[in-house]
Amino acid sequence: MKTMKLSAPDWCFFPEGADPDTYYRKLKAMGYSGVEMVAPERWQAAKRAGLEIVNLSGPGMTDGMNRRENRQKLSDEILRMTEDASKNGIPYIIVFSGNRGELSDREGLENCLEGYSALLERMKGSGVKLLFEMLNRFDHEDYQADTETFGFELAETLNSGDFRLLYDIYHMVRGGCDPLQDLEKKLPYIAHFHVASLEGRKFPEPDGAIDYRAFFTAVPEGKFNGYVGMEFFPEDSERDLARAAELFLSYQRN
Repeated sequence: MKTMKLSAPDWCFFPEGADPDTYYRKLKAMGYSGVEMVAPERWQAAKRAGLEIVNLSGPGMTDGMNRRENRQKLSDEILRMTEDASKNGIPYIIVFSGNRGELSDREGLENCLEGYSALLERMKGSGVKLLFEMLNRFDHEDYQADTETFGFELAETLNSGDFRLLYDIYHMVRGGCDPLQDLEKKLPYIAHFHVASLEGRKFPEPDGAIDYRAFFTAVPEGKFNGYVGMEFFPEDSERDLARAAELFLSYQRN
């Protein structure tokens, strides 16, 4: 992987009470080119700093598209978000499966297929895409898409350029998946990565249980053009973001 675009989600890094213009200018100077899940009142500040707002977090993490009774409400809400995203040049909305409950994985998958297929049809022409996220079952108890298998089957079956995966390496390793297995087959469906250490979802140290240098070195040149998002619990936001940028940008040079 010869080029790497870095992003940082506001939910874990934007300090409470901070001046948005100052924060985003510092982020840009560190080497970040995108921000994620930004509150609408800060959109213009992020843009002024020259940062792309990469995504918005959609609804349905627990009461999700895997249940038919949720379909209309979720679709309407995502369509309202799509309108705002389209007007503001935000390319992705993050979406989810919902919690499993009594549903089998097959039933939940089929419901997601029906729901997202219909929603994608209604989103056509907006310029906004859906970014489906898988989450581990330990941090998100009972979440249905708790391994990569669910997400890749969903993306492959939908077979739409407007539906891609947010592959959080921490979540997938925690859930027992091997991110490097069949990597080249996975990459066409992945539009975004998130990273964190396996040890407590903290700073992704170079000597941690997940070898991010090895992973991103294994990504073939030209096979991934999305963002690598830092999504971990920092001890000090500014210090850890600066250090993360330096570390991950070094991976593209080795």
